[in-house]
Amino acid sequence: MSAKVRSVARFFLVTVGIVVFTSITINASDIFRGIESNLSGLVAQSTDPCGEHAVLQHLATGAVCVDMYEASADDSCGIQNPLNEVDTGVNISDGSCAAASIPEAKPWRFVSMTQAQQLCARAGKRLLTSEEWYQTVLGMGDMSSCALAMDGAPLSTGVSNCVTPAGVHDMIGNVWEWVDGEVTDGVYGSVTLPPSGYVSLVDSGGNVLETATNPQSEFGDDYVWSESEGVRGMMRGGFYGSGSDAGIFTLNASVPLNFKTGGVGFRCAKDLY
Repeated sequence: MSAKVRSVARFFLVTVGIVVFTSITINASDIFRGIESNLSGLVAQSTDPCGEHAVLQHLATGAVCVDMYEASADDSCGIQNPLNEVDTGVNISDGSCAAASIPEAKPWRFVSMTQAQQLCARAGKRLLTSEEWYQTVLGMGDMSSCALAMDGAPLSTGVSNCVTPAGVHDMIGNVWEWVDGEVTDGVYGSVTLPPSGYVSLVDSGGNVLETATNPQSEFGDDYVWSESEGVRGMMRGGFYGSGSDAGIFTLNASVPLNFKTGGVGFRCAKDLY
């Protein structure tokens, strides 16, 4: 082989090598950037998986994003602060109107359990169960900042310092919160609720097992209302006029499912997985 031919061959091989090496380097760089981008996305997702104004809670039912604030009317609702049952009906008739978790907003009141379920569902969420509600608020200590002894109307969401260790606001007082549970002839699931009275014993899910005629300091002087007949809804936490009857263990299982009043609201949650 002549020197000229060998020179051409070497040039060809070197050129091909450079092209292959460059291609591999570019592909590797693209792959690395893709992995880096995916990792960044996963890190961002893991640091704030629930989005704005919701708190991640690892409950017995799984990972749940609990709304940080009591439900209010979102921006698409025609009436931002429903003041009666008619206002709630007007909002619900608009299919785009849904519940929202908003700081310094008026909590949505005058709403039945069924309506609360519907408004949460429109936002891609649901009501907490009674057990989830209890597990979320459990561990809360000082409740002196909660709206428990007020006249007229509740506070705007989140303006008081009534907050759980995880950062969920106003679970005690302000407005009763509907939970997703029905009591039939005094029985909730497998639990037969005791007569109305001061809470004296609960199970691990916060279901009241026994009551007493006198306030029980171990249970914060909290009170339970129950009925032995009919189908009833469940509300927890108390409202702005409850006083010392409100608290972590407070439960009202004496109201019909269509009960609506100025002291009753709700809170939404979403399953993370």
